[in-house]
Amino acid sequence: MRMTQQEQSGRADRAPEIISLGDSCCGCGACSAKCPKGCLSMTPDEVGFLRPSFNSDLCIGCGACDSTCPVLSRNPVVEPVEVSWAKSLSSDVLQQSSSGGLFGVLADAAIESEGVVVGASFQEHCHTVRHECVTDLEGLKRLQRSKYVQSEIPASLYREVKDYLLAERLVFFTGTACQVSGMRNYLGKLADSAFFISADVICHGAPSPLLWRKWIDFQSSAQNSVIDDVNFRSKTTGWSSYSVLYYARTEKDDQRVLGGRFGDDWYMRAFLDNASLRSSCFDCPAKRSCGSDLTLGDFWGFPSIHPEVDSSMGVSAVLCNTDKGKKWFDRVSPKLEIGPSSYEEVIGGNPALAISVAPHPQRNKFLHALADGASIRELSSKWSFEDTFLIRVRRKLKRILGK
Repeated sequence: MRMTQQEQSGRADRAPEIISLGDSCCGCGACSAKCPKGCLSMTPDEVGFLRPSFNSDLCIGCGACDSTCPVLSRNPVVEPVEVSWAKSLSSDVLQQSSSGGLFGVLADAAIESEGVVVGASFQEHCHTVRHECVTDLEGLKRLQRSKYVQSEIPASLYREVKDYLLAERLVFFTGTACQVSGMRNYLGKLADSAFFISADVICHGAPSPLLWRKWIDFQSSAQNSVIDDVNFRSKTTGWSSYSVLYYARTEKDDQRVLGGRFGDDWYMRAFLDNASLRSSCFDCPAKRSCGSDLTLGDFWGFPSIHPEVDSSMGVSAVLCNTDKGKKWFDRVSPKLEIGPSSYEEVIGGNPALAISVAPHPQRNKFLHALADGASIRELSSKWSFEDTFLIRVRRKLKRILGK
């Protein structure tokens, strides 16, 4: 068989399409992991969002990166097989979880089956959020609780997941819809095997990693301490009015707990007001179409629908998108309090299930200032986000309380 001129030269005659995605890139890193020649690497932009950097000298034009990209290879929207509400029967699991404890229950089952759980954890003294594989209950603690920072999925982790599946070891992968879509595209047929179970979390959007690092440094400096851990969704004040807590350790090894109501946390206000989100989040390429087996998230508005159920410590919405997902959900049902629900009920309280948010009117100016080196004091002084945030909270409370 005669080789083409492109194959003979070992060089591509054009750059892959993903290089021209610009702000549409979701930063999942699947393209970099899939490239057989290593010509793509994920590098942070001026506000910390990861984007593919291209080495044209190595590219052979195989197109693997483009076919793996969730933005370029969008899948059709799927209807769930079953929709439920659920919460853990364990008060300890509920206390430690952001909503109804579904991730913890499902992940425990995977570990008990000698499987692997993949999710996001804080690293480098909470400066970075990165996906990792864990195989024991102790490691599972790092993956629990919501983390409102875009997590990095290294190319090595994609390969690690593939190796586990080739060895026929169960893998329970969790992430945002774009991350699940990227992983499934990377795995190809392996994603449909009985050994791979995926769950996407209902996602508001991915905030700037640079803003987060600056915020953590600001908190550490203000307390003359090092932040060891962060709980974005502490239930010390309840599920619907959660607190944001920072666990700091001083030079004398004394631990302090900082923070308070989420509405008092400037970083959270910037996040919930859509000022710090990645551009692709305003036209999410994967909501309801990432191919996940399960979709998990807060069931906001639940008290008005089921006032007879105690939801003070959280309730999860569970969408079984595939028969495989329903089978896995049914497997853990003895550890849950469960009831039937509907897609309309879930999206009524949590529109992020299927609807992308709109950017804050000052978002571009805000991120430009961040990129130009503005400090947290300068940013928070100019953009408090208090007025628009309070409007959003009032609207959300009306949905939650049904008033």
